Amino acid sequence: MQTFLKPALLFFLISFASNAFACHEGDFESGSKGHHKFGKNIGILQFTENSTISVSTTTSCDFYTGFLDSEYDFIQQQVAYGHGPHLDALAMINGCEERVRTEFSKALRVNYIELFSDHNNPHALRNGIEQLIDSNSKLKLSCRKV
Repeated sequence: MQTFLKPALLFFLISFASNAFACHEGDFESGSKGHHKFGKNIGILQFTENSTISVSTTTSCDFYTGFLDSEYDFIQQQVAYGHGPHLDALAMINGCEERVRTEFSKALRVNYIELFSDHNNPHALRNGIEQLIDSNSKLKLSCRKV
């Protein structure tokens, strides 16, 4: 099962990369749109465009923040439940070792109100998660930015 989980999480993260790299356009609300305002291109052209966007974007929006933005509602729901693939992805993005992933999910759940007090703000959520890791001695030692 372990050998399946890592590739599945990696695929999950990669599948949202095209949306994450479009965040400099401020158009995360529509998953069917690409970089251009006229909509999504087809096939390799869209992939090439998204790759170019990822290299040329110089705003503070990176993959992690884009992931938080595009998946905010799912993350919020899974933090409330205390488990889920989005939380596993967050733990992986934050470099948390497997042995503390349950602790990571539990810490997120316990701090739900603080993490989501600024509704739909991926930057605030990112900062809250980083502060949570820094304030928890077990997570601080076992999680490191990837």
